[in-house]
Amino acid sequence: MIEIPEQFERTEEAITQMKRFLLAARRTHTPAAYAALSAPILRELQERQRDALAYLSQLPEASAKAEY
Repeated sequence: MIEIPEQFERTEEAITQMKRFLLAARRTHTPAAYAALSAPILRELQERQRDALAYLSQLPEASAKAEY
């Protein structure tokens, strides 16, 4: 669960790295090897994207608003 902006940024960086890895793997692996390799990464990617969207969907708390 993402609770602070820094966690959100780290999550976004991880999402980008996973996507880059998968794009490179698509070019270098056979379809069967890619399917086996990508399945757990795609699940992790979906989970992190879901966490990022959940964080963005939450309204900032009153104390956090005062900091901005």
